[in-house]
Amino acid sequence: MKNPEPQIIFEDTELLVLDKPAGLTVHGGVKTGHTLTDFLSTHLPHSLLADQNYGLLHRLDRDTSGLILVAKTPESFAYYRSLFKRREIHKEYLVLLCGRLEPATGSIQLPLGRSSHRRTQFAVVHNGRPSETNYEVIEHLAKFTYLKAFPATGRTHQIRVHFASLGFPVAGDRTYGSSESGLSRQFLHAHRLNFVNMEGKSVSFVSELPTDLKNYLHGVS
Repeated sequence: MKNPEPQIIFEDTELLVLDKPAGLTVHGGVKTGHTLTDFLSTHLPHSLLADQNYGLLHRLDRDTSGLILVAKTPESFAYYRSLFKRREIHKEYLVLLCGRLEPATGSIQLPLGRSSHRRTQFAVVHNGRPSETNYEVIEHLAKFTYLKAFPATGRTHQIRVHFASLGFPVAGDRTYGSSESGLSRQFLHAHRLNFVNMEGKSVSFVSELPTDLKNYLHGVS
């Protein structure tokens, strides 16, 4: 089976914007196979940021699709890392939740940390790191809620854990929900990134909903 490859959305001398497919792991590890970092080592063989995962500025879970930013120079790496630290990279995800979430807009502010029961998972814990996810419902369906999520912080599994903690897990999420939806992976897609680039210009990048999620959404609408 051919390894999934990211699509290049934008590239200049300072920045690379990729559309990561579901099934592609960002970093290497035990039994991960081909990774996004492997792709970058080939695409940017002379990168001065090889020891910084070739300039990767953030990550997505293996089965989450969508946009990822990669810095190409030490200067752009420092600049965009500072934007993330100041929460000036505005992220928008498309998410399908099990159940009917109300109200139509809201903010989830619950601290997150490693689960005391399973160390590979995360949970809402009283001494966890401050975490915030804002949302706006697009549509209520028979058994689901389709919405936009705007994570103000970037904790591991943040969107998945926040909604699951309220009783509305992401559809297809076998870790924090169940597989009863019939999806082969969680319905979570990094759809849009907005920020001010190094030239002081406001820019926006978009990744449309992948075919597998689009077809599933059509089937339950």
